[in-house]
Amino acid sequence: MTSWLLQYLWAIILVIIVVVFQSEIRQVLDRMSPVRFFLGRPEALGRLVVEEVAHAAFELAQRRIGALVVFKRQDALEDYFRGGVPLEGRVCYEILSSIFLPQSPTHDGAVVIQGGRIICMGCYLPLSENPSLPQKYGTRHRAGIGITERSDAIALIISEERGEVTLAVQGEIQQIASPDALKDKLESMIVNPQKAPQRPWGAVFTTNLAPKVISFILVLVLWAFIGGQPRAEIWLTIPLEYRDMPAHMEIVGEMTDRVEVGLRGPRTIISSVTPDQIRGHVDLSQVLTGLNYIRLTAENIRVPLGTEITQINPSSVRIRLETVKSRSVPVKVNLIGKLSSTLRLGSVTVEPPSIILQGPEGNLKKSREIFTEPIDLSDLKENTKMSVGVEINSPYLRLAPDQPSHVTVNIGIEKRS
Repeated sequence: MTSWLLQYLWAIILVIIVVVFQSEIRQVLDRMSPVRFFLGRPEALGRLVVEEVAHAAFELAQRRIGALVVFKRQDALEDYFRGGVPLEGRVCYEILSSIFLPQSPTHDGAVVIQGGRIICMGCYLPLSENPSLPQKYGTRHRAGIGITERSDAIALIISEERGEVTLAVQGEIQQIASPDALKDKLESMIVNPQKAPQRPWGAVFTTNLAPKVISFILVLVLWAFIGGQPRAEIWLTIPLEYRDMPAHMEIVGEMTDRVEVGLRGPRTIISSVTPDQIRGHVDLSQVLTGLNYIRLTAENIRVPLGTEITQINPSSVRIRLETVKSRSVPVKVNLIGKLSSTLRLGSVTVEPPSIILQGPEGNLKKSREIFTEPIDLSDLKENTKMSVGVEINSPYLRLAPDQPSHVTVNIGIEKRS
């Protein structure tokens, strides 16, 4: 089953994974990028910056002015921003306070801080889609929570209705009571981040133990159902198809159009297999002019899911290919019967006198002339002009494009003296 899924659906699965997890894939590639090794680590957030942010946050909260400040860490955030004004300014109390004043045109957006600088302001962020958030949280809170759900950023949110200062981390929000508490939080997460303790190897097996055990049991049941059935084998005769033949070549002589295939698998599957479900094919895209021997393998046979090929008879096919050519050959009139005793045959002409044939080069060389359909002289009493079809005796030859399938025959009849 897994082999079949990977063989026929891998391209679709890959596209689905890229579309669904495009943001996550970009974050991983950004973290693994060798460019960071040469550019070095980004500028760290200093304690003075933290103090300025904490001072401005609680000053704005006391004045009931809403604000949203996002601290960028490792993950790239450019894909989530909408709008915004680049600033590249130093972080200080005065700048933060002026940005979020109600009279400022950028007070409704977010300020993004990286290292010790404000990289942009007035940015609009994606809103959280978490249905369990309290109703009291408005657009500003949902935007701050939303950016932390999609990245490792930290969002500082000041509510203008309640005058609260909250911090959003990984989609979770917590209220901050004082400037010192805010400084401690930011320093522990950004200035001097503490490494999370590594889980022991045993936790890999014990975490989510119940789903793992259930999945393992289901795999065993499925394996027992498919692999534990009695095996059976049958022989079938299937048609063989030749694909991707070069445009300038044709097959000549005898060719194998059917092969026998030995098929093995679970008895329940084998008993329902018919020759119509199996197809054989031969790829001719790499063949050469002349005699070719092509070996048949399991890749040349399409079989039902859950079965395998044990033998192919014949194990190889012999096929001769020749280059397709064109050649002009004269047209001869095929006369049968006899004129009456008082008449004799005069002139016989054909229009056109020659026709271009097309086919494999070897067969074309053997064809030196082409005859018309039979004309019975016993039916003729006078000069006759008629349209007659041409006959091609070789199955490998045909009329070239734009060549007529009928010719005009002029027969002159004279009376005996």
